[in-house]
Amino acid sequence: MSFLLTWLPTIIVFILMLAVLVLAHEFGHFIVAKRAGMTVEEFGFGFPPRIWGKKIRGTLYSINLIPLGGFVKILGEGEESGSPHSFSSKSIKARIMVVVAGVVMNFILGYLAFLLAFWSGLPPMATSPSAYDGVIRSGSGGLIIKNIDTNSLAEKNNLQINDTIMSVNQRERTSVSDLRQILAENQRGTIEIKIQRDKKEFLQKIEIGENKFLGVTLLEKIEKVDYVWWKVPYYALLETGRVIILATVKIGTVLKDLIVSRIVPEDIGGPVAIFGITSVAVQLGFAYVLSLFINLTIVIGIMNILPFPALDGGRLIFLVVEKIRGRKIAQKVETAIHNIGFILLLVLLVLLTWRDVARF
Repeated sequence: MSFLLTWLPTIIVFILMLAVLVLAHEFGHFIVAKRAGMTVEEFGFGFPPRIWGKKIRGTLYSINLIPLGGFVKILGEGEESGSPHSFSSKSIKARIMVVVAGVVMNFILGYLAFLLAFWSGLPPMATSPSAYDGVIRSGSGGLIIKNIDTNSLAEKNNLQINDTIMSVNQRERTSVSDLRQILAENQRGTIEIKIQRDKKEFLQKIEIGENKFLGVTLLEKIEKVDYVWWKVPYYALLETGRVIILATVKIGTVLKDLIVSRIVPEDIGGPVAIFGITSVAVQLGFAYVLSLFINLTIVIGIMNILPFPALDGGRLIFLVVEKIRGRKIAQKVETAIHNIGFILLLVLLVLLTWRDVARF
């Protein structure tokens, strides 16, 4: 029971994030298909087998057992259909809009999350607050002491868990790397630390001696930033674009390593790794959960537009080829290629999950 209570907040946040990310992506496909006059047969969260379903206005809304994604089943997608309301009967432009709509929704979701982040006073992810005329609030930020080693400098100088280091040697907004550098520069000397404890601040002088470390585990507290509120929608748009570019470059590097060197980078993981990161984010607070959510929605959008069979990008390639050739590729051929791509993606997912489990 205690195990469940310990993990319950993480489980709830993980499921909610996954649900929002998946449903937003699939809703993009769904709403554009509906607007284009296509018949949407099913809107599903998770993958079969189905555990619940209800038909409303001709569309079956379902919840499925495997909660690792979702799908929108459109009449005539993946099969020939003579219906004027089928996917295959519509123009290439209409079909392209349906295919890319999910990715667009992921990016819109990222933009909305950045709006919330900036209006909540959180700093940008891809640049500095000054890029958006942001002013860091006095007294925000700092390094929170989460653990103190026995017989360490910190213990000997009466530092306590949950103390916040506000400055070191009058250097404000000190990072962990800054602290390491200051300790190295002051060997056999003394440093002065401003500590915040129970909303009160005081100075603590510490003689370093031969020590290179304080003997603490630190968490960098996210600084609060004040923006011009009416400019936030524009700033959020810029930041969304910057993060998309950075994430695209990162994913491109990963794919190059995977294809050329046949190496899966250590920082790449599957659902188990994401669950572990979610657990840490939940412990650290709202700002970290929101940052994780933004990263996930943008990465999901980019991954889905990659030109790989079974992904939205793979389907887009077939439509572009159809436009160039002036006629469709045989449906059986396209379906077979997408099925192979789906199997390969499942294999990759299983391998990543296996590695994640081995790590934990």
